[in-house]
Amino acid sequence: MSIKLIASDLDGTLLTDCKELSPKTREVLDLAVQHGIYIVPATGRSFHSIPEMIRNYPGVEYVITANGGAVYSVREGKRVYQCLLEKESVEAAIAVRKRENMVLEVVIDGVPYAEEAYVKDPMQYLATEYGAKYIKATRKPVKDICRFAQKHAEELDSISFVCRYEDKERLYTSLDKEIPNIYVTSSVPNLMEVGHIDAGKGKTLLWLLKKLEISTEEAMAFGDADNDISMLTSVKYGMAMGNGTENCRKAAPYVTDTNEKDGVAKGILRFLSEAE
Repeated sequence: MSIKLIASDLDGTLLTDCKELSPKTREVLDLAVQHGIYIVPATGRSFHSIPEMIRNYPGVEYVITANGGAVYSVREGKRVYQCLLEKESVEAAIAVRKRENMVLEVVIDGVPYAEEAYVKDPMQYLATEYGAKYIKATRKPVKDICRFAQKHAEELDSISFVCRYEDKERLYTSLDKEIPNIYVTSSVPNLMEVGHIDAGKGKTLLWLLKKLEISTEEAMAFGDADNDISMLTSVKYGMAMGNGTENCRKAAPYVTDTNEKDGVAKGILRFLSEAE
């Protein structure tokens, strides 16, 4: 088969709404692995927030995390690539946080930290019921997030602002204008995510393809959100989920079924047969 690597977002893409792998998806992933195809989770999550069943899945040797901020070798249990925020960018982000008085999250070496009040009661900040459980289980609470971010300004993988839906467009403009050397994206409606300008799932996937000596013609990618667009447009077989955002579906070369209807599995089977 000419397909050698399949990269996939997790939430809303590879995983069902219950955050599971469907039986059909498992079956097709196993088929791909049997043919020697790399399976690469590519997520906005930090490394330690990725479900163990995904990190330890047969065929998963590399994981793209923090929206392209880092790549981990599962076998070696360490980072093999990173693209950290610059100190100047972090300081500018802190200034925005103080002015806007929004909740801030930061990721250091694959570990997410967030403001104490937010971790204690995420639903007050527009988190869904699942989101609240996820936040409580994965975020390390910090009393003074601005001081913490300043102290670790040269170590941050990424920064996220928790915002109201109605503030999102305005905040995007502010972040893009006021913070140097960054890219801004979003994986969920109430989050604006900030990474280094040279990060992003697309650029980092290209780095990994080069490392593995795989061409973009031999790669697939799946995603459902705006933060997946660069990845879907960087390879030949880029597929947006049927449940994806409008921007994602319009930008992707192809659209497959939803995450609840085995969209990833259907896309793999369709394009593997075409690629043979």
